[in-house]
Amino acid sequence: MSKKIAILVEEGIHDLEFWYPYYRLVEEGYSPVIIGPDSKKTYTGKMGGPFRAEKTPGEVSASDFAGVVVPGGWGPDKLRADRGIVELVRKIHENGGVVAAICHGGSVLVSARILGGVRATSYVSIRDDMELAGAEWTDESVVVSRRIVTSRTPADLPVFCKALLGELAGKNA
Repeated sequence: MSKKIAILVEEGIHDLEFWYPYYRLVEEGYSPVIIGPDSKKTYTGKMGGPFRAEKTPGEVSASDFAGVVVPGGWGPDKLRADRGIVELVRKIHENGGVVAAICHGGSVLVSARILGGVRATSYVSIRDDMELAGAEWTDESVVVSRRIVTSRTPADLPVFCKALLGELAGKNA
C-alpha cells in the first residue's frame, strides 16, 4: 500500500493545521506530497508562513495516495473552487483512501460530495454547509466515519493526527 499522503495548500491555509499533520506523518514513515493549484507559486499561510506546492492535481494520480489532508484557515474556500483539487479528493475517497479535514477544510469535502451519510465535525461556521451536503454534524474534537477524519480547530490537532494515523494504519494493515 502507498505511503504517500497528499497535503493540500493554497493562500491562507492555517500554518499549524498544515505543519502539525505533515510532521506527524513523516514521523510515522509516510511521504507527504504538497499539492496545490499551481506548483510554480509560493503560497502564504494565514500566519505568514511560505508554502510551495510540489505538484498540481494534474501531475498526480489519486491511486498513488493512501490519503489526503485538507488544512483549514482561509485556503479551503479557494481550494474548493479548483475542480482539479476537488476531483483529487473525491477520487482518493472513491479509491478507499483516508480523507482528513480540519476546521474549514471540511468545505472541500462538501464540494467533493463525499459527506452523504457521514458523521463529521468542523469549525462551526461551515456546519450548515456540511449538513446540507448530507453529513450528520456533531460538535466533537474528532470524528471518524467511513474513512473520513474531521476536527474543529487547531486545539484539536493532537486527536486529529492520532485519528488520521490510526485510520491510515488500518488501511495499511
